[in-house]
Amino acid sequence: MTTGSNTPPDIPSPIDVPWPGDFEKVEIAPAAQNRSGVTQTDTLEFALETAACLWEGVLTLRDRPATDPDAIALALAIRETCNAVGTADLRLTVVGWTGAVEAAWSAVADGYDLCFDWDFVPGWIIDHIDWSDPAHPTIRPESLRQDPESAANGGPVATRPTSVQPPSDEES
Repeated sequence: MTTGSNTPPDIPSPIDVPWPGDFEKVEIAPAAQNRSGVTQTDTLEFALETAACLWEGVLTLRDRPATDPDAIALALAIRETCNAVGTADLRLTVVGWTGAVEAAWSAVADGYDLCFDWDFVPGWIIDHIDWSDPAHPTIRPESLRQDPESAANGGPVATRPTSVQPPSDEES
């Protein structure tokens, strides 16, 4: 009874890989370039960078919270959401926030002195995402935190809790 052949399989042909110089160069411009007047909110590269920053921000807020009670409560809420819906579903939800973050960034980019990825995005998540329903984290219709001075002027302005505020010059 013969069940197979003793002949070795054909050796695969080598893959023809182009030299690196033949690849199209793709440049992903940093978000800070927006300050020079280049609007990147319509570009795929900026949307991808924003989505990556959002996901990184969620993971950082979940896995490395500051030591104040609000940051720890937020970390626990994010962890509970991750456990309830799973990592893949949460990641897709977070990617869905990209347009809202880009709109918020375009409104403040010229006057924002800190960086987009490590300051603005985590602050936006803290100020604008409602984690109270672990199965459905959502963007709040309005930020819950308001700057007291802006309330006097009639307009809400999101402010970050002190746990994520950069140190002032006086503290240095």
